[in-house]
Amino acid sequence: MLKRSITGAIYVISVILAIYWNDIFGFAYFALVAMLGLWEFYHNISKTSTAKPNYIAGFAMASAPFILLSSLLFGLNALFLLPMSLLVLVVGTYFLFISELYRKTDKAFTNIAYTVLGLFYVVLPLACALIIREDNKDLLMYIFIFAWCNDTFAYLSGKFFGKHKLFERISPKKTWEGSIGGFLFTILAAMIIYFVTKDGEKALSLSLLLSLAVVTSVIGTYGDLVESMFKRQIGIKDSGNILPGHGGILDRFDIMLLVLPLATILMIFLS
Repeated sequence: MLKRSITGAIYVISVILAIYWNDIFGFAYFALVAMLGLWEFYHNISKTSTAKPNYIAGFAMASAPFILLSSLLFGLNALFLLPMSLLVLVVGTYFLFISELYRKTDKAFTNIAYTVLGLFYVVLPLACALIIREDNKDLLMYIFIFAWCNDTFAYLSGKFFGKHKLFERISPKKTWEGSIGGFLFTILAAMIIYFVTKDGEKALSLSLLLSLAVVTSVIGTYGDLVESMFKRQIGIKDSGNILPGHGGILDRFDIMLLVLPLATILMIFLS
């Protein structure tokens, strides 16, 4: 418990620093988390199945959105970095397909599919975190607060009141009572944030905060279940051991992987 608490505290502090501190640190933090998460995804697939994702092509293509974002976020030469990001993406795609011809495997398109899936499942959502951060740092912080609130109170509600299984086939410990408790406390957190910050210069509308709270709780629960489904399929308990007491990057950011893309869309239409 002590190890888990220390790791959890470091994780929370690192997220706060990544959101509010130096822009370069924030960019590097989410880019690093994306690459570590992608490595975990590929490593677990390679270790536990006959499929072999293409690390070189995958990481090359994963760098493309961050090359593009570096232009948008830091005002760098877009005329150079935009075509550079497209070039990296195209060359990585060509390499992915052509290299499978030389790997002497009968699961070429399975390898390709897992390689590309890692980009959509892990990398692009974490790139969305940088888009949200650039528009409104507080908004990104609130999304993380909603995720932590939902996670904590779903656990506590399930522990004390849980009787009816939510998705026993995938996650035997999750209950409807836990999910409802997490949802209600996340909505409460959104309302508290609204009333505390409504008179500030960067106040967000109640509709946006409630929408993000609902998305984070509902879609975040599915994000947790999706990661559990992934681990169950390949027969592992944790996605990694980089976070003592918590598992891997995918274990810690599983909620955010499904929440962040939709949160970005809500931000664009409701801000």
